[in-house]
Amino acid sequence: MQKTILILVAVLLFSNVDAQEEMSSNKVDFALEGMAGVAFGKNFTSFNVGGPSLLLNINQKVKVGFGALPSFYIRNGKTGAKLGVAPRLDINNWALFFPFYHFDTTEEWVWSVGVGYKFHRK
Repeated sequence: MQKTILILVAVLLFSNVDAQEEMSSNKVDFALEGMAGVAFGKNFTSFNVGGPSLLLNINQKVKVGFGALPSFYIRNGKTGAKLGVAPRLDINNWALFFPFYHFDTTEEWVWSVGVGYKFHRK
């Protein structure tokens, strides 16, 4: 698991994919952004789409934040849909996220680690 996290971080940090153009500081710009990803945990896999997030722009390539993560999951051989919450690190078009999901029947939180790709439309 630790090796997987290190590989994901390395891919994100050394990625030179940047589909966004630089914007001037006096220009107002609106864009649509989505994210598709996959996350893995102990006996748990989820396929995710980026939900509403609160992100702090560190610079043009790096954002950090926290948000909702609508997901389809597989847990112990059973499938379902669940809304997770996740801290998130965005670098260029890649997102590294750490989703948490609450299961009412067992009163437990399940966490995982995931990577996603962001899509932009201007």
